[in-house]
Amino acid sequence: MSIEEYRQQILTSLLSRTNAKGELSFDESSAKELLNQLSDEELEEGILFNTPEDVADVLAETEDYRITGSCTAM
Repeated sequence: MSIEEYRQQILTSLLSRTNAKGELSFDESSAKELLNQLSDEELEEGILFNTPEDVADVLAETEDYRITGSCTAM
């Protein structure tokens, strides 16, 4: 899988996430902003060990912590 495909799958995973109310957690702009925090080099290092969903989980938890001060995603 190429870095572009990996990045797209992470984005797709972020965009499919919902909160406890069933509402989408991220719009496309905020999901892309989160994903752009990772360079291609960082993604390249993790591609062999982390699924796109794993990376999306970490990004979502990081964003949740940044907003609330605690991790509520589970």
